[in-house]
Amino acid sequence: MSDLPSINPQLLELIKSKSVLSKDTTDVAYAIFSQLKDLLTQMDKVLRKQISATDNRIKVEYKDKGVFEAELKIADDVLIFIMHSNVFVFDGNHAVMKTSYVHDDNTRATCSMISIYNFLSDSFKFERKNDVGNLVARIFINREKHFFVEGKKQLGVLFNDFGNDVLEEKTLQTIVETALLFSFDADIIVPPFEQMKAITVYQAIEYSVQSSISTSKRLGFKSEETNRDAE
Repeated sequence: MSDLPSINPQLLELIKSKSVLSKDTTDVAYAIFSQLKDLLTQMDKVLRKQISATDNRIKVEYKDKGVFEAELKIADDVLIFIMHSNVFVFDGNHAVMKTSYVHDDNTRATCSMISIYNFLSDSFKFERKNDVGNLVARIFINREKHFFVEGKKQLGVLFNDFGNDVLEEKTLQTIVETALLFSFDADIIVPPFEQMKAITVYQAIEYSVQSSISTSKRLGFKSEETNRDAE
């Protein structure tokens, strides 16, 4: 058996450094996502007590959907939280890359991502498979727990100091509450007449009329045109 070939030391170092950075970043984000799940569990209990107990028509329900997903349903809205299993970097033109914080150490720009989507609860109840969720916010977190948020309205301006902001539990609550405020403030709009004027017999028989009609929300919920209007 011939001797094993020597491996380029530069390659070995790159593999080790990149892998460690990815693992460190993901571990931090996973711990924060676990915190987020605990927070959602507590919010579920408080909201049930303060809302559902006074009007049992208003349903509040939290679901742990697995390692990388959680769901909070309140009345007609559902927020779905998804942690991506990979890490990301930003292109050189991104504002993060121009901060002194990243300039001093560019590995700080490697981030995990948690996305928050808003759906209508009836989209799931009636299996309206043509309905789509609205991306409300994306949270980017690095290995040092520094973070910033891209999002709609207030979510896009409250947390954008990547060099100084560190993600803590109280901040997580503010992000969740702001996402809920945005979602509840987004109205359901009447679908265009032409979109609803006909359904197939198959839809009527197999899925019911309810599931065959696409429903949209104002501020970027359904169509590409609607999304453009929401920017």
